[in-house]
Amino acid sequence: MANVWLICKRELSSFFFSPIGYVVLAAWTFLMGIFFSGSFFNYALISMQLARNPQAAAQMNITPTTAVLEPVFASVGVVLLFLTPVLTMRLFSEEKKLGTMELLLTYPLRDGHLLAGKFLSVLALYLMMLAATLVYPLIVSLHATVEWAVVGASYLGVLLLGSAFLAVGVMASSWTSNQIVAATAAFMILLLSFIMDFLAASAGHALAAVLRHLSIGLHLRNFIRGVIDTRDIVFLASVTVLCLFMAMRSLEYYRWRA
Repeated sequence: MANVWLICKRELSSFFFSPIGYVVLAAWTFLMGIFFSGSFFNYALISMQLARNPQAAAQMNITPTTAVLEPVFASVGVVLLFLTPVLTMRLFSEEKKLGTMELLLTYPLRDGHLLAGKFLSVLALYLMMLAATLVYPLIVSLHATVEWAVVGASYLGVLLLGSAFLAVGVMASSWTSNQIVAATAAFMILLLSFIMDFLAASAGHALAAVLRHLSIGLHLRNFIRGVIDTRDIVFLASVTVLCLFMAMRSLEYYRWRA
């Protein structure tokens, strides 16, 4: 564990000694702030309109959690689609390009320790990003009642989703020494997972079910509605484990070739 912590600490330091960490945090805060502001003001407008029509308000039954926070959590997948490749592209690609990968491989360091340290570093940065969004339910709670159980399930969902996205990025970064190629590969893989949902609309019943199940973004929907389904947890965890396994095989091949 000491080796894993050293690698993780080294990577976190490099994120904040370079512009990447600050750019990703700024972009995340800005984009999520836009989604939250839009949802919040839209809910305020609808509430004022329904206040003038109590009968319509009773029929619609809109809650702050559903109207404000659910769209915010649903937008996480779209934001991560663009930020994850940027966050992960340098993890192994930069090491290979600078020639420091060979130096790391000469240390008494297992490939698993190296992979775990780098993955945990981006996961820790992602947790910082999620922590910044805790202010949103707190703001809503000042004005209305928040369903904290639903919020908790939503955060579990976006954590698992982010972990899967980051694992895809780590895997892509382990394939090449070019950061742009790594970012493009990760983006295309993640984009394909979103496209599967649209392809399912024109596919047969059996194929459509398979395509929807393989769509990573769709597995977030139950969480943001407050439903914790073990099938969603297993799928997202399996994507994370599979991508990290593929990254491990890539590192072993690189060590063997070197």
